[in-house]
Amino acid sequence: MTLGLLLSWAALSLASCSEEKSASAASGSEKVYPVTLAIVQPAATSKTITAAGTVRYRYETPLGFTSAGKIASIRFEEGDRVVPGALIAALDATQVNSGLESARAEQQRAQAELGRFQQLFEKGWVTRAQLERSEAAARAATAQVSNAGFASGTSRIIAPSGGIILARTAEPGQVVAAGTQIVVLGETSGGMVLRAPMIDSDISRLTPGMPAQVTLSGLAEGVIEGTISEIDARANPTSGAFEVTVALPANPGLRSGQIGTVQFRVAAQPQDTGLAIPASAVFNVRAGEGFVYLLDAKASRVRARAVQIGRIDDRQLVITGGLKPGDRIVASGLGLLVDGARVKPLATRQPSRTRQPAPAPMTAR
Repeated sequence: MTLGLLLSWAALSLASCSEEKSASAASGSEKVYPVTLAIVQPAATSKTITAAGTVRYRYETPLGFTSAGKIASIRFEEGDRVVPGALIAALDATQVNSGLESARAEQQRAQAELGRFQQLFEKGWVTRAQLERSEAAARAATAQVSNAGFASGTSRIIAPSGGIILARTAEPGQVVAAGTQIVVLGETSGGMVLRAPMIDSDISRLTPGMPAQVTLSGLAEGVIEGTISEIDARANPTSGAFEVTVALPANPGLRSGQIGTVQFRVAAQPQDTGLAIPASAVFNVRAGEGFVYLLDAKASRVRARAVQIGRIDDRQLVITGGLKPGDRIVASGLGLLVDGARVKPLATRQPSRTRQPAPAPMTAR
C-alpha cells in the first residue's frame, strides 16, 4: 500500500469544503467541527522484518544406485515411512550374483593351488619364483571377490536413517545410470525447518539463534516459534537472495512443502526512528512533506502545521520533523477543516507502537 493511496481520500474530501465554509459565513455563526484526535508519540524502537518461506526437512536426501542396471524392485511409495537400514530398492542382480559366484570359485581354486605349491616348495620341488606367482594369483582372486561383493552392495539402496519417502522418481523395469535419483528421503532425525530467501539489507540485521515467529495456515495453532539456525554466506547466483533457515519445533501438522511467513523483531536503525502519527492525519502531501491540523487546546482551534514524512508503515506515518511528542493532531474529521477552525474533540487515540507490516511475498529457492 502506498502513501498516495492512503491519503488520496483527503484530497477528495477537501474539495467539497468550500461550499460548507460559504454557508457558515452566510449564517453569521461560527461552526464547531467534531474531530477525533491522536497523540504524537515516538515511533517503535523495534522493527519487524517479514519474509515468505517453505517448510522442509532439514535433510532431504536424494538416493540412487552407485552402479548402472535394471531396477528389479522399489519397496516404498511416496509418503511411506522407513526405518534405518531398510531396503528401499534393488537392481536386477542376476549378472552381479553370477560374477560374485565366479570370483569365489576362482578364489577357492587359487587358494588350493597355493597350498600345493607351499608343500612342494618345502620339499624343494618348485622354485621360490613359482611360489610367489601362486601367492600373487591367490591375492588377485581374493581382490576379485571383494570387487564382486562391492558391486552386489551397490545394486541396493539402503535407508541411511529413518524418515519419509518424499518423492519416487523411477519404477521397476527402468534401466538407470549410476547416480540416477530414485527416491528422496526426508530424514526425521534432523527435524524440520523453514527456508526463506531474503535480501542482503535484511539478513545483515539477523543472527543465528535469533527467535522467529512462523505463521502457517495449515496448523491449528496458526503461529509457532522458531529459531534462526543458519544464514547463507553466499547469495543465490540466480535470484541474488540469501537463504535463512529457521529451525521449527516438532509438530505433527508440519509437512514438507508448506508455505508460510516468518517474522523477525530487530532493533530500529536511525532511519527507522521518528514520531508516529496516523496516515489519515496528513493532507496536501508533496515530495516527502505534508500538513496536519495541530490542536490549540486553549482556543479549541486547529492550526495547519507542515511536517516532514519519513516513511509509511502499517497505516501510520513516521515523521522526522514538524511535531513533538505529546502534540495532539486531528486524526479523522479533517475533511471540512481550515486553518483556525474551531473543533470539538470526540475521542483521542494513539497510533500503535507495534508495527505489523504486511507480509512481503518472495520466491522460495
